Amino acid sequence: LAPHTAVCIQLAHAGRKASSALPWQGGQLLSPEQGGWRPLGPSTLPHLPTEAAPHALTAQGLNDTVTAFVAAAERASRMGVDAIELHCAHGYLLHQFLSPLANQRSDAYGGSFENRCRLPLEVFAAVRQTFDGVLGVRLSATDWVEGGWDLPQSVAFSQMLRDAGCDFIHVSSGGVSPLQKITLGPGYQVAFARAIREATGMVTTTVGLITEPSQAEAILQAGDADLVALAR
Repeated sequence: LAPHTAVCIQLAHAGRKASSALPWQGGQLLSPEQGGWRPLGPSTLPHLPTEAAPHALTAQGLNDTVTAFVAAAERASRMGVDAIELHCAHGYLLHQFLSPLANQRSDAYGGSFENRCRLPLEVFAAVRQTFDGVLGVRLSATDWVEGGWDLPQSVAFSQMLRDAGCDFIHVSSGGVSPLQKITLGPGYQVAFARAIREATGMVTTTVGLITEPSQAEAILQAGDADLVALAR
């Protein structure tokens, strides 16, 4: 028998970043004339000032969002997927709820740190109840914008996820605001993964400008992360 290769898929809701052109076609929001639609978000705040504002999710929309994630997890389970990563990074819907830059709601899902974490935690809990495989979260550790989501909030959120049964945190950054100012360099996000790993004791994955096998191995040997993700 051939050795089993573990399969991990990512579950994401694009939120206000939906209805966009392909990345190599500019990635901007499509107009109705271009086949686009008005996307959803936590608040009526567009990603770019030139874009149409999204619809703010209603109470029914919040319930529908949780239901949709659960349905996707159930499909993944039937397919034999070994692991699921919930996408709470890069400006997608669950990150939009976490970040005060995108979430300016005045109900139980906005305002305080605990309220902004509410929908992502509800989605996680519902998927955890449905899926008995490995379940982790991809997280933007910082928005790279003053007054936005940051590392201390990421640590506290990761602790909540750990207590809810999360198996790993995949630590990235940015993506929710065009005002972000990212300090790029080799392994520029490794310190975020290290901080979350040290504070929570969780399995962490690091990613970002890790381009050589020796660089990846050095990160593992230093105990900065448990896993290294490579892309493109």
